[in-house]
Formats: sequence, structure tokens, C-alpha cells
Amino acid sequence: MLPPIVPVATVHPQTVTVYETFTGSTVANRSVDVRAQIGGILDSRAYTEGQLVKKSDPLFKIDDQPYVATLHETQAAVSSAQAALNAAQRDWDRISTLFAKGVVSVKDRDDAQSALEIAKAALKVANAKVNAAQINVDYTRVTAPIAGIAGLRSVAVGNLIKPGDELVQINDIDPIQVLLTYSSDNRYATTPALNPDAKHPTPAILLAAGKEVDGVVNYRSMTVDPQTNTITMRALFPNHAEAIKPNAFVRIKIKVAQFPDALVIPQTALTSGIRPGSYAVYTVSKDNEVHLTPVELGPNSNKGQIVESGLSAGMRVVTDGLIKLRPGIQIEPLAGS
Repeated sequence: MLPPIVPVATVHPQTVTVYETFTGSTVANRSVDVRAQIGGILDSRAYTEGQLVKKSDPLFKIDDQPYVATLHETQAAVSSAQAALNAAQRDWDRISTLFAKGVVSVKDRDDAQSALEIAKAALKVANAKVNAAQINVDYTRVTAPIAGIAGLRSVAVGNLIKPGDELVQINDIDPIQVLLTYSSDNRYATTPALNPDAKHPTPAILLAAGKEVDGVVNYRSMTVDPQTNTITMRALFPNHAEAIKPNAFVRIKIKVAQFPDALVIPQTALTSGIRPGSYAVYTVSKDNEVHLTPVELGPNSNKGQIVESGLSAGMRVVTDGLIKLRPGIQIEPLAGS
């Protein structure tokens, strides 16, 4: 039989990067429940459900007639308090002049001074009531506290609402957050890559809808979940087109290590070893005879499978077509390999 023709590669040390992929779920960067701060009849809704709203965009209008009436009443009270203050000021000016000439008593002067001070305080109270009434009028126009996607309205127009009633929820999904976990037994659990913080974030890649989005992991929980033995991290990714929605399952790829002098082979070069669960490769001697060589594997890298032991630099390895081989036979290296 002719020697089988198979591809052969020489193993050389090279710099490789190890990535790990984690699963996670997306959540809104911020979620705000917009609630009524005053009661009344809900007059109108000014936004389209499910659409993007900007900060301070109008959302709802509450019937403002009773609040406007109260505002006008307090403004009238300010005018009355101002008139009373003006009269008290004139009395004080007159009596203080007469007191200097010795015409009026000390009691008359003190009474005039007290009346002036009371009038000034009354004007402050009236102005404070105007401010409170104006705030209530402003509350009748409900605006967006943040920019984001406005959800379904919780109350229909025409209903009587109370302070604290939820009107709508707004979700800010640009950027989008991803919550992911990894086992505390992970071999890279103590590396900086899996221990990020706000000052030292870890670059990450979001794999979703056939696209890759660059972002960062900027938070790691300080505790281990006792039920699952996992640690939670949070990642942030830009989402300008709002294509990534909350509560979706996604995969996150993180660079966890780099090896400067690793020996790497393709996955197709691996075969089962003599012992159960072990691995081996077919190495090629100078006379093109193949031998089954046991190997110990490390992590998978961006350039292939890292071999921790069993191979040395310069050795030749069959990279594919292993089904044609058995130890001790002669092979013919594929041209160009």
C-alpha cells in the first residue's frame, strides 16, 4: 500500500491569547418608573408607546384647573400681604420720627416695630405659598426624567389618579448592561481580567445577533453566591441603534490570559490517548514514520490548542486525516505542509 498523504506541521513557540466565553443576560442601564406627584384627572398622553423619548420631553398632562385656581389665590394673598407691609412701613416711618422728637411713647414705637416685622413675615409666608402652588401646577405636566424607551402607559387618559400612581416606565438601553457569572473555581478567577473595577475595567466583546460589539466589564461582586458557587460581573456595551433589548441571553468573550512561548496545534491534530480521557497526537520522525505521542493539554487559544507537555519545539505533527494512520507506518507529507 502507498503511504497515506496527510498534512504535517512543525511546532514552533508563539505568542497566543486565551479568551473565555461567558453567558449573561441584558438589562437596561437605567429603569425609571414615572409616577404622578399630584392627583387629578389624566387629561392627555403626549408620547408614542415603545418609542425613544428625550429627557424633559412631555409625557402626560393632568387637569390643572384646581391647581391654577389655588395659584391665583396665593398670588392675591401676596398682594394683600404686600399692601399690609407697605402700611406697616409707613406707620413705622411716621412713629419713629415722632419718637425721635419725643412726641410718642416707647410703647407706640415698639408696637409699630412689631407690626412691621409681622407684616414682613406674613409676606414671606404668602410668597412661600405661591411657590408651593406653582410647583403643583408644574407637576400637572409630567415630563421624561431620563432619555430612553417609553413603555406601555399604566393608566389610560380620563382616569382619576393619585399621588404615587405609576404612569409609565422608561428604560435607558444605551449603553446596555449585561450581567454575567463565572465559577469561583475558574482557573483565571484570580487574574485581573476577571477582577475588574471602575478604575481598571476589562475589555470585552458582546456576541449577539451575529455581531460583535466592543465594551468593558467594570464591576465584580465581592461575594460568591453560596447556592451556585458563582461570581457576578457587569459589562457595558454601546447600543446606539437600540438593537439589543433587555432580558436577552447573550455571550460575552473576554481575554483572560496571554502566553508568549506556547506550543499550539489545531484541534484536528488531536486523537484519543491510551488512557481513558487522555489525548495524543501523531508525531512524524525524520524518515516520515508516525508515532502516537501522549500530550497534556492547556486552554484553547486564538491560534489553536495549547499543549502543555508531550511536545517540544521543532517536532512535526500530523494535523489532519488521522483516520488513515496507525503507529509505526510511513506517511507522505502533503505538499506545501
